[in-house]
Amino acid sequence: MFEVDGVVHELRFDAPLTALAGETRSGKSTVLEVIWWVLGVDGARLMTAAAACSRVGFVACIGESRWRITRSTVDRAEDVVFTHGTLGTEERHPVKRSESRRSAADAFQDLLGIPRLGTGRTRVTLDLLVPWFYARQRDLPNDYLGRQSKEQRIAVGRVLLGADDEAIDALRQEAGAKKKKWRRASNHVKKILRDREERELPSVEDLQRRAAQWTAQHKETSLKARQAGAALSRQHAELAALQEKVSVAEEAQRAARTAADERERTARHLEAAAAEARGRLAGLREAATDPSLCPQCARALDLTGLSEDDCPVCRRFDPERQQRAEQFQLRMSQAQLAAEQSREGARRASRAADDARGRASDADRAVVEASAAARAFAQDVIAPQQQVVLEAEAAVRELTARLEQNVEHLRELAELAELRELLPQLEKDKETAETAYAAARHDTDLMVKQGTDRWSHHVLRRMRACDPEITTVSISPDDFSVTINGSAFDARAVAGHGMTRTNVSVLLALRDTASEVPAMPVPQFLIVDGPFTGLGSSPEDRRTAAALLDGLTDLATSKDRSSGTGGQVIIACTELHGTPGPSVREIRTSFADGVIPGLPPRQATTA
Repeated sequence: MFEVDGVVHELRFDAPLTALAGETRSGKSTVLEVIWWVLGVDGARLMTAAAACSRVGFVACIGESRWRITRSTVDRAEDVVFTHGTLGTEERHPVKRSESRRSAADAFQDLLGIPRLGTGRTRVTLDLLVPWFYARQRDLPNDYLGRQSKEQRIAVGRVLLGADDEAIDALRQEAGAKKKKWRRASNHVKKILRDREERELPSVEDLQRRAAQWTAQHKETSLKARQAGAALSRQHAELAALQEKVSVAEEAQRAARTAADERERTARHLEAAAAEARGRLAGLREAATDPSLCPQCARALDLTGLSEDDCPVCRRFDPERQQRAEQFQLRMSQAQLAAEQSREGARRASRAADDARGRASDADRAVVEASAAARAFAQDVIAPQQQVVLEAEAAVRELTARLEQNVEHLRELAELAELRELLPQLEKDKETAETAYAAARHDTDLMVKQGTDRWSHHVLRRMRACDPEITTVSISPDDFSVTINGSAFDARAVAGHGMTRTNVSVLLALRDTASEVPAMPVPQFLIVDGPFTGLGSSPEDRRTAAALLDGLTDLATSKDRSSGTGGQVIIACTELHGTPGPSVREIRTSFADGVIPGLPPRQATTA
């Protein structure tokens, strides 16, 4: 089923054998891969044409129920939907299994009734079963059973032959668990003994004596460490007080320096004012020089015949000369007084600045002394005490490590004694479980031998129909490999259609055997992509093609003995070889139209 633009299109495989036939790249393999991609099988690919659909799926008739199984190609992490054909109920299963949910592949395998046995990479899941149900075109002419490893082939083959079931698997797992438990205990005992020998560890009595001695030392050293720590705490408090004194002295130092700077600025200002007053006084004094001298050349003036009101320079009468002289004398007196006051103020400011500088020096000295005291205390008192604390704590840690190691050695000895006591019982349990599994395995090995004998007989019959020169074929009960005419048959010995017909014959013969042994959980369906690959038009190739088509048709038309339902075979090929019977339906395909309905035609490309 393919959903395109909201419309569901069906490709009906309603004949016992449906053959998709047509040219290469028409989408035959795409359709077959879709079936397994829907279930999330590892290695299954969603090819381009199928990815163009919004949802793909298929209908499977399993037993008396029909299931419609679909998956979204848009959100590929979306759950796979299982819809019951009669009840209409839905189940949703994730693509990948989790601890709480089965995957879609697991759910499908459970519907087929094939148990999921084993663990790890050989656990029989649908991923390992697919090569036994679906023969890919790329594997058929090159690899036996889809290049499955020997271990995986053994695990799947024993399940499909009905030899291994839940009871056998439980015995196997129990035997494995008991053996692992015994081996783990035995190896641990050996490791403990080896370690004690390599490290020359003492006896229990010595360990106990050491524990008592080191415990007492640990107690005493811990007390010393606590006392040293308390002393260090007190000394840190004293150091903090000294550092506080340093801070106070530094604050006083800053204040003294600020005051000294202010006094010096004041002294400089007053000194400048005094200098200015002295300058004014000097100017006045210069102006008051001897009036009998010329102000220009300083030579003596001739004052003969001049009164006090005459100018000695120009010798003219000056009625205000006397008045100006008195005013000048007054200004001289005032300037003299101002100069003396400024000089006295400057002297006082200078003395205050000297005093402030002295106080600043005292503050500097106090800071130096406080800092030196704090450093000396930290160096002479704190540092030695810190060393005492470190040594005491190191001694405590060393004794603690010794005690922990001693306790570990005592625990190992106790564990050693316990394991030595348990080992005989563990070994007995292991042997009992292995015996039970061996007995059950012996019975199932007989079933495998009988099943592979039947399987070999049917493979020989199928192979002889293709090639009469084949006289002996055997399926190994050990690893289910194929031997033809006495030679092991694999990809290195024979390739091409010889491998293809062997793979197809082995798969057909397995279903022949299952029709005779109802206990074998092998579904009567088979999908083969390219069963006629490599065949030509020679008489031998035509005989092989006819035999293969007859064998596939025979499987498709066979009835299950218990349910009476028929089989189902789907093949894909370029041309349908042989003579198809009424049970065969051929669906022709082409590159342009494609096998998937609902998609637009494709345009052929040219080089």
